[in-house]
Amino acid sequence: MGKYNKIHVWIGTTFKEEEEYQKYFKLDYSTEGHFESPNYKLCEFCKDIGEVWYDQDFIGIIPRFDEEVSLDEILEESSTDQEEWDKIKNVCNEYGIEKANAIFWYADGDLVVPKPYKEEYNDLKYIGMYEGD
Repeated sequence: MGKYNKIHVWIGTTFKEEEEYQKYFKLDYSTEGHFESPNYKLCEFCKDIGEVWYDQDFIGIIPRFDEEVSLDEILEESSTDQEEWDKIKNVCNEYGIEKANAIFWYADGDLVVPKPYKEEYNDLKYIGMYEGD
């Protein structure tokens, strides 16, 4: 168990090109000393979660589907516990998300996504934190 059994989930639909979609998560390794350097560029995902860095070992960035699929199909690609799916789908319904073509998650129970939540995170909605499988 522990903090890496908690999964933050983002779901939605985006028609960005894959390269542009992936750029949102790109960490800057070009500066010596990385994020201690004044020249370090925060990635957009880091800005959105209020962190200067994230551990790439704990993120799941699934390649986008070409078309929207059911929430069950998109959740099959996630690391969320299947017992959490109804809760996730309820939040999606509150956002008006009935189908989606993209999902990503970050496993860190210590992370607190800043409120108020942004309208969009790389075109997706922050759905919340759930149990991982």
